[in-house]
Amino acid sequence: MATRSGTGQPTSRNSILIAVGIAAVVAIALVAGALLLRDDGGSSAAAVDVSGIPQEGSLLGDPNASVRLIEYADMQCPFCAEYSERMVPTLVNDYVGSGKVNADFRVVSILGADSEKAASYVLAAGKQNLMWEYQQELFRNQGPENSGWVTDQVLRKTAAAVPGLDVDRLFADAESADVTAQAHENMQGFQEAGAQGTPTLLVQIGEEDPYMIQVGLDPAALSAALDDALGG
Repeated sequence: MATRSGTGQPTSRNSILIAVGIAAVVAIALVAGALLLRDDGGSSAAAVDVSGIPQEGSLLGDPNASVRLIEYADMQCPFCAEYSERMVPTLVNDYVGSGKVNADFRVVSILGADSEKAASYVLAAGKQNLMWEYQQELFRNQGPENSGWVTDQVLRKTAAAVPGLDVDRLFADAESADVTAQAHENMQGFQEAGAQGTPTLLVQIGEEDPYMIQVGLDPAALSAALDDALGG
């Protein structure tokens, strides 16, 4: 199955979706770093300001942008939290905010019960067109995997930190049939694609089939991949 790297030329745009690969040594270091952050109660990094950028459901940015970056993420995944902290500023500030690229955040639950509950609330925030603010805030408060950290208290605390988010509606929508259906659709797409981990990143140019990119947690590699897509 062909893929693109962040700096090389395309091998194919018709093959899609395997998990973003991260070298074992880097993975160990990132896990250690993520655990330290989570033991301290989450990351201290500021969330990226997405106010003023069009947002509808899971989509951030101009819906008519020629390039779309799709991310499959699990709210318990430490690499996804690292991606949010390290990569989203480049994505939003250099590409989405300017209207060149839009970004589609497709939350999935592959790590356990906490993942499922968190995904429901992230999707519920999307019904208020505040998914991007909420998922960033929840990543910043990420707890140890499958420790029961996704409590109503944490969900309310993170929701209260998002301006304009109706907390009572969030809790009601999280139990809705629409959210359940969207969660199932995301998981089905993730599984049918053959993805094996998170975050999984895909680029879609116009109506073409999406293709996977491997950029690790390197903002320069992400920029190279997006520039390549925009130039294609």
